[in-house]
Amino acid sequence: TDVPSDASQAIKEQEGSLVTSSIGQTLLFDKRDNRFDPTGGYFIEVENTFAGLGGDSQYLRNDISSAYYYQVVDEWVVNVGAATGYILSLGEDIRIVDRFFVGGSSLRGFESAGIGPRDISTDDALGGRWYYRGTLGVTFPLGLPNEFGVRGRLFTDAGSLGSSGSSVEGGTDTGSLRVALGAGFAWSSPFGPVTVDLSRAVVKEDFDKTEIFRFSFGTRF
Repeated sequence: TDVPSDASQAIKEQEGSLVTSSIGQTLLFDKRDNRFDPTGGYFIEVENTFAGLGGDSQYLRNDISSAYYYQVVDEWVVNVGAATGYILSLGEDIRIVDRFFVGGSSLRGFESAGIGPRDISTDDALGGRWYYRGTLGVTFPLGLPNEFGVRGRLFTDAGSLGSSGSSVEGGTDTGSLRVALGAGFAWSSPFGPVTVDLSRAVVKEDFDKTEIFRFSFGTRF
């Protein structure tokens, strides 16, 4: 509701209400030694969601993610992670609210919904029906007492998002690779992981939305 007059035509066309009725499942195989601050092990997670048990949306959403952690030397931990997803339409076009969006904590160096299909005439992100992303990083001690729970980290993130299904004048949908490099620190606070990252997008499109600083609360991969 209340869609601005200068919004993308793709968004204007979807103004109104809808009902989504869906059922899903998640399978997780987790061999990490610590869920929030792992130093070894791996996990694989598969998620599937089926929408179409009544309602207005009809699709099958599939996601798979995995990560591996290895302690190279004392307190130096290398991590490799990857994720991908695809939404299969089951009759109707995939609405914007049901599509994937990538950026922010899922692809550091870019704003939330900062990459992928976009109406460049209005600057509105349109989402995509597939994505992939990966990360390679290392965490290391900063010389502080262990009870502080603060560690440094270096990382590179890469990924892409594409196939919006929207045909609007001025729309972009390249599906090209984006890459960012960064550094930061993580604090294992009593309330959960807190991270502060500085990153720079080194491979991007002109219409992407980038950012340098990101503060986040929670975990990824």
